[in-house]
Amino acid sequence: MKDQLPQEYHPSSLIEANKKLAVITGSGIDAEAGLPTFRGEKGYYEDRETTYLASVEAMEEEPFRQWRWYLQRFVSYHDTPPAASHHRLAEMEQNLGEKFLGLITQNVSGLHRKAGSFKVLEIHGSIREMRNLNNRELRPLPESWVETPPPEEELKGWRPNVCFIGESYDDYPLPQSIQACRDCDILLVIGTAGVIHTPVWLAQEARESGSTVININPHPGEVDQCSHFNFEGTAGDYFGLDENQEKNG
Repeated sequence: MKDQLPQEYHPSSLIEANKKLAVITGSGIDAEAGLPTFRGEKGYYEDRETTYLASVEAMEEEPFRQWRWYLQRFVSYHDTPPAASHHRLAEMEQNLGEKFLGLITQNVSGLHRKAGSFKVLEIHGSIREMRNLNNRELRPLPESWVETPPPEEELKGWRPNVCFIGESYDDYPLPQSIQACRDCDILLVIGTAGVIHTPVWLAQEARESGSTVININPHPGEVDQCSHFNFEGTAGDYFGLDENQEKNG
């Protein structure tokens, strides 16, 4: 329960302890900024067509249709500001300096970088980038595409820099993420159901390496099984612990 999380694992206490910290985030934190989650009610992957368009099969069979869908998502994300929780994580990174080992995110929104985080490991890529199919060069999506979708000719030879369903992690920073989880003293896992097994596996890596794993999620999930403490709340609830303490103190 929320009130059972020891004081030493509250946000301000983690900064004061100056221990090595790594963080994993899922779509639950982006939901606080108004973006849809991927699982659960109204989640992206509850729609069969959407699941197809986010797959390797769609890239191979209908790349331009897939591109149009991703561009629609990019446009809808473009002006979305980060939530308060994104900013709090950026502040934790700034305060901990080299002790902050990495912010590993499943999210492709780019909101962590917008909030000022630098050590961001986007293991599913970023919707704000595109990758060359021949030489793997990365480029930001042109700002002009926000207003006017490009012709198919401009899209040829490029793909969204997003890890599709059924794709390997070869082009994404998974090795760095594993190392951060193995080296940290404390791992925060925020807003992921663990349906995609990667955050569960990373949490297990951290625990087996001697790290304390704190899971922050309002609903039960797969990460619960490998966590030392499960905080039943949102990222906003967790970061509000310090404010509640000040009010009660």
